[in-house]
Amino acid sequence: MLWKLARKELLFDRMMSCCQIAAIACILAPLLLLFSLRHGILQEMELRLKNDPQVLSLSLDTSYRLDDTFFKNLQALPEVGYVIPEITALNALVDLKFPGTVERVSVMATSKGDPIVVGSGISLHDDRDTLQNNECYITEQLAKEHNIAAGNKVTMVVTRVKQGVRQVARVPLKVQGIVLQRFVNDDFLLVNPQVVRALDDYRNGYEPEIFSDGSNVPTGPRYYAKFRLYATDLDSVIPLFYFLANQHFNVRSKVQEIENLQAIDRVLNFVFGVVAVVSIVGGAIALGGLMLSSLKSKKRNLVLLRLMGQSNGNTYRLVILESCIIAVLGFVLALVLYYLGSLVFNLYFKQLMIDAVISELLWWHIAIFLLVTVAIAVLIALWATKFVMLKAHIADVLREA
Repeated sequence: MLWKLARKELLFDRMMSCCQIAAIACILAPLLLLFSLRHGILQEMELRLKNDPQVLSLSLDTSYRLDDTFFKNLQALPEVGYVIPEITALNALVDLKFPGTVERVSVMATSKGDPIVVGSGISLHDDRDTLQNNECYITEQLAKEHNIAAGNKVTMVVTRVKQGVRQVARVPLKVQGIVLQRFVNDDFLLVNPQVVRALDDYRNGYEPEIFSDGSNVPTGPRYYAKFRLYATDLDSVIPLFYFLANQHFNVRSKVQEIENLQAIDRVLNFVFGVVAVVSIVGGAIALGGLMLSSLKSKKRNLVLLRLMGQSNGNTYRLVILESCIIAVLGFVLALVLYYLGSLVFNLYFKQLMIDAVISELLWWHIAIFLLVTVAIAVLIALWATKFVMLKAHIADVLREA
């Protein structure tokens, strides 16, 4: 009964109904578009940072003496996603022999879960999750320059001078994958930690397996010069940076970029908040005025319904139902306008940023906007009904009519 009555009443005064729907759409469409831009831009920036292991990485600018206990304690921190020791830069330099040429590169240890390996989409295609002693990864630039692909073989050549005699060790390696160049700052050869430790020992005058006969290996505590460290997520980078800085480590990181993102987030939130408050207040006043005008034009009809026995509760429900219909139709129109605007933004920025979605709303964003819209419309309807309609005397209204 109420639904049928509300529908007919809105259709009868269709001009006023259309004005209310248009008013809601004009208020909501810019808000939806503004919020979608805020969400889309931040989402795109955050996604790019999250997908770049270098942003999550922290490294040391100088060499230290770091033992196994240090690395165990570091790995135990909840902010640490991945950490692996590194030897001195001098000991890590080797000659990498390709067919017809030799390249000077640095050796880097890698193990299961290495972000730059995972990010490069490398898989060993079998039950193993770590490299063997005769396997390696190389960086993309090296692979392109020397026409190397996964499955090809290269040779690591290590030289040293021991007791005045120049010695050379050659280790054949099978390339198991190519690491994307954007994840590293230079050309690297990635091998398992055992090979790196053996390389360090060989350069320090020992005779480790892999590079020698294994007749003389170090027995004391092992120390490392640096580490390659990656935080668990973006939020963990800054606390991890300050933790290491407080331990008097000279740390290099992308903290500035992350802080810039957080600053942009705060600015956009502030801008959106101010615009949203002004729009909502102004829109509520405009919508309230339209609803009051609409109710005054329908005052005689509502009074007649009360005269025919309709209770105050039914009057409230009728006005609320009409307000909900108006709010939903206005929201649908705003949503159509938003999608058109969003399409224009995304098509324009797609030419500037590859595969970037600048304007985007999730389903729950839309649901929240709808609920808030309906809630505001209902509150205005309740206020108008209570203070305008129900306080009016039936005789006075009929006399005016």
